[in-house]
Amino acid sequence: MKRFSVVIPAYNAGPAIERTVRSAVNQQRTISRDDFEVIVVDNNSKDQTAHFAELGGADKVVKEFQKGTNFARNRGYLESQGEIVCFLDADCIAPDDWLWKIGRVFNDLKVQACGGPYDYGFHGLKAAADVVYTRAVFPFVIGLLSIIKGTAILIGGNFAVRRSAIEKIGGIPLVTYWGDDALVATLVRRMVGKVRFVSNLNVKSSHDRFDDKGFFRLAIGYARAFFRVWKGVPRHPKREDIPGIIERIFKAPLNK
Repeated sequence: MKRFSVVIPAYNAGPAIERTVRSAVNQQRTISRDDFEVIVVDNNSKDQTAHFAELGGADKVVKEFQKGTNFARNRGYLESQGEIVCFLDADCIAPDDWLWKIGRVFNDLKVQACGGPYDYGFHGLKAAADVVYTRAVFPFVIGLLSIIKGTAILIGGNFAVRRSAIEKIGGIPLVTYWGDDALVATLVRRMVGKVRFVSNLNVKSSHDRFDDKGFFRLAIGYARAFFRVWKGVPRHPKREDIPGIIERIFKAPLNK
């Protein structure tokens, strides 16, 4: 068994996926290549995503026909062998020591999942605001909410979970966008154990999503989705109750 599996869900990622895959393969600069595998899940793309993923050096490229990032993540998990399953989005670039840092976090056996922020490459005031939010406001709010009602946060394109923890929550929850990552974090925190948000575990990501939808509109959308999950998941959920919990929370999806 590998120590790490890197799962990259991708939909119509085109040539850009090659850079993402190469950044995952380049983890061999800080840890042994034998310790990890790279799996790309083509989420029924209409372009040459699979071809470019292979060019980047992916160990395995599989297809998931059901649209949705968590459907692709779960397929990657099922295809993987690693003790720690790491998720990287198709528009992200991981630094060479990404898996090395994740490994250090998981040396604490109480930690069941961890994640970090995106580096969007902002400039000027946006860059300053992003640093303050990511390194101060965000961790403080999550810590406070965890005390009130055990919770945690993971950012979908940059997180890792122990395989045993994923098994205990019944796999990656099969829900669509807006709250998919928050649900993983909250279920692991309330059903299994400790979830850490690590401020220096960052990956580079495109800021196109902010350009398309607006910085504040997108931030509010993420916050609404998080609080919906935070409120909707019981403090001590049971595995057999998860489908019903998902139905209650996501029966009226937020508009994308």
